[in-house]
Amino acid sequence: MIGPLRFLGLNTPFEEARVALLGVPLERTVSYRGGPAQAPTAIRSASDSIELYSRIFGRDLAQIGVCDLGDVDSHLPMEEMLRLEEREVGRVLREGKGIVVLGGEHTVALPAIRAAAGIGAIQVVALDAHTDLREEYGGERIAHATVLRRASEVAQRLVIVGARSFFGAEAGEPVFAEPAELVTRLDPEIPVWLTLDLDALDPSVCPGVTNPEPGGLSYGATIEIFRSLMRFPVVGMDLVELAPPFDPSGVSAITAAKLVLEAVAAFWGR
Repeated sequence: MIGPLRFLGLNTPFEEARVALLGVPLERTVSYRGGPAQAPTAIRSASDSIELYSRIFGRDLAQIGVCDLGDVDSHLPMEEMLRLEEREVGRVLREGKGIVVLGGEHTVALPAIRAAAGIGAIQVVALDAHTDLREEYGGERIAHATVLRRASEVAQRLVIVGARSFFGAEAGEPVFAEPAELVTRLDPEIPVWLTLDLDALDPSVCPGVTNPEPGGLSYGATIEIFRSLMRFPVVGMDLVELAPPFDPSGVSAITAAKLVLEAVAAFWGR
C-alpha cells in the first residue's frame, strides 16, 4: 500500500529522525499571484525526481533521518494555522531536532521564528527579493509584507540578503547585506533561523513564485550562502512563496525541492 506523499519518499520515525519537515499551506494575504497553498504538495511531488544524495555536501538524506510530519490543516482560520505551526515547531526544536517548514506564503516564517525565540536567543537570515518590513499591510500587522518586521521584534538580529524591491522607508535600515558579508553580520554563538523566500532567486532560475523580481541570486550563489551558514548553529528554516500555477514546467518546484535537500545536508548532515 502507498501511504501519504512524503518528501523524497522518506519515512524515518520521528523519534529516530534528526530533521522534521512540516507543510504549512497558508494563502491568505497574497498580493499578486496566487498558489502558495499548493506549494508543500508540489515540492513533495517534485522531490520524487531527485536523488537523495547531495554531491555538494557529501551526505545521503536517507542516512541523516528525515521525518515528514505532513501539513497543518489549510481549512482552519489563519490564526489557528499559525498557532498550530508554532506549537509543532516548538515541539520539534525542544526535542533537539532540526526543522524545515514548507510554505505557503511568507507569513508562515513568523510562528516558526517565534517558536525558536521561545526556546532561546535566535538570529534570522532572510533571503528575499522584498524587504517585508512594513509595519502593516492591508490593515494587518501580520502578513507576508510585514513578516520580517515582526521577526525583528523577537530575534536578536535580522540580516536580509537579496533584497532589490523597496517601498522606500526601510532603505536606510542596517539589516541588509551582500552575500559575501553575511558571516560578518552574525554572532557565531547564537542559533540561526533561515527564511528562504524563493523570489530571492532570479526568475530565470525560479520563475514560479508569487512576486518575481529580476536580478536575483543564482542557484549557485544560494548554495554558497548555505555553505557559509554551516559554521553557525542553524536550528531551522522555512522555504516559502512557491506558486505552482505559475510553474508549468515544474522547474521551480524541483529547484525548491533541491534547495531543501541541500539545506538539510548542509545544516544537519554533519
